Amino acid sequence: MESKPSYLQSLGTLQLLAILAVVVGHAGVKDNTFMNSVGVSFCFVYSGFFTARNHLFGSNYSMGDHRRFMQNKLAKLYPLHVLAIVLNLAVIGFFHIENRVGATVLLAHLTMLSPWIPNPTYYFGCNHVAWFICALFFLYLMAPLVVKSLRKIPVAGQILLMIALLVLEFIIGYTPALHEGRPLVNHYYLYQFPPARLLDFGAGIILCNLSRTTWWKRQVQRLTFNTSTLLEVAAIVLFFLFYLLGSRYLHQHCYRAFCASAPAVISLFALFIATSEKPGAVSRLLSAKVFPVLCSAGAEIYLLQFFAFFLLRPFFKQLGIYDSPLIYVPILVIALVLFSLVVHRFFTRPIYRLLMPKKQS
Repeated sequence: MESKPSYLQSLGTLQLLAILAVVVGHAGVKDNTFMNSVGVSFCFVYSGFFTARNHLFGSNYSMGDHRRFMQNKLAKLYPLHVLAIVLNLAVIGFFHIENRVGATVLLAHLTMLSPWIPNPTYYFGCNHVAWFICALFFLYLMAPLVVKSLRKIPVAGQILLMIALLVLEFIIGYTPALHEGRPLVNHYYLYQFPPARLLDFGAGIILCNLSRTTWWKRQVQRLTFNTSTLLEVAAIVLFFLFYLLGSRYLHQHCYRAFCASAPAVISLFALFIATSEKPGAVSRLLSAKVFPVLCSAGAEIYLLQFFAFFLLRPFFKQLGIYDSPLIYVPILVIALVLFSLVVHRFFTRPIYRLLMPKKQS
């Protein structure tokens, strides 16, 4: 008998699509600013949701427990982080792409301090997306405090808090000075500053808390296959409405379209969680057997994207297709996914097993 598709798989596939959207956005397609912002925001919401879902951080949670929690995260991601830095340095040096990667920049990346330094040299120096891992580790470090603090607030209050933070983010981010070239704060720094990502991470935690309420479970029990499908389609439509609004107007005035990407992602995520027990047609499609294999290499795809892009760029130019995104972007994505699967199979997993004994993992 065929097992029922799991919403964990469908959400994992959505995260994979978000990562691929970031890759495509970084490759230089239209509206890439908002596309990148939405994709990155989804990954942080996803991380917050599953951190709260998989770790209760109860009253008996000790510093030793948290040390093991952080060791587990480091063992999974830090070796890949270092590999991405090394590969990017090799490609940068070989193709003479830039010459500003000094010892201090390298040290900042290796110590995961680069996004804390308000200097573009540090977060664009050797690995363009390393800041994501640095911010993610900060959020993991803060996770017990955030989860416990939110748990003390009624879920209705948590939702109101999330709305208030979205409004505050809009007020802070919206300024014509950016569009006029006179930003009050460097928008790249704000975009990559780890505490700025607490909203996305906290939103994922709030969505997890909401899904555990009796009211939510009662509503979910009333769903059928047809209503679940309608909800999933509505989620996609709502997401693209936010996307069109953000990409056409808001991102021209906001810091990296924060105030448009977060509502879009939260709406998409919440409506897919609603169909967790009785998945609709979209969830069933996203739960196809091929996706879990690809999802397993999501971190590799994200961190290795600039290595693949810089490595293949001379090849694209030689073929004369560098200015034709519809041709070179699919080649880039396929090559990146295949290489990432190899790295995941023969580097990330073996290193993780070596660093984390089976009894702890």
